Amino acid sequence: MSHENPDLISPTPPDPQAAIQPNSPDFRETPDIEPFSDLREHFPIWLYLVCGIALFLAGSSFTGFQTFGRDMLDQGPGGPVHDTSAAMAEAPLTPAQIGAKIYGQNCASCHQGNGGGSPGTYPPLDGSEYVQGSKLRLTAILLKGLQGPLTVKGGSYGAAVMPAQETVLTPDKLANLMTYLRSAWTNKQGPVTEDEVNAAKTKFSSQKSPYSEAQLTAIAPNGPDPTDKK
Repeated sequence: MSHENPDLISPTPPDPQAAIQPNSPDFRETPDIEPFSDLREHFPIWLYLVCGIALFLAGSSFTGFQTFGRDMLDQGPGGPVHDTSAAMAEAPLTPAQIGAKIYGQNCASCHQGNGGGSPGTYPPLDGSEYVQGSKLRLTAILLKGLQGPLTVKGGSYGAAVMPAQETVLTPDKLANLMTYLRSAWTNKQGPVTEDEVNAAKTKFSSQKSPYSEAQLTAIAPNGPDPTDKK
């Protein structure tokens, strides 16, 4: 009985030793809980492989590593620049281009890069009647050399000796050199062939000293070469 309300009958407290019955309001059914398994689920091996390949390709695009072939991977800003100079260098040079190199190595120190020569000492080659005229006469000069004085383009040049080139340059190189001289600067004449050089070499084989101006005039007068083919 309650002390505050004598008419209210307090319920009998449950016996702590008594088991809770299934039909009791305090009964709660505990759901079955499966025990934890000791075996953990493994990460799929194929997923490891896919991730590894993806990382490798991503790194290759920045480093320029070209395992799978040239240009297959994105080279990106940090990738190597493909060198095209080798392919350009393989293009064959023309006879005049080869002759230009020979001129730079053997003639430019005296006759200058522009073919203008040196006043009173080395005659000009640009616009020279000896360059633009007879190919046979020009070949004779290069094969055997030249002893001044010499008149070129109305100017007189001294007694300097131009050395013979037949022991320095082969017939094909002499042909390339003369092809360049006859087409460089303001000169607009045709090429000289190796066969023409060989023919001149045979023709002038008995000449043992540099040519003089009188001897060159006897080979051919000033004026265009009738055999010249531009």
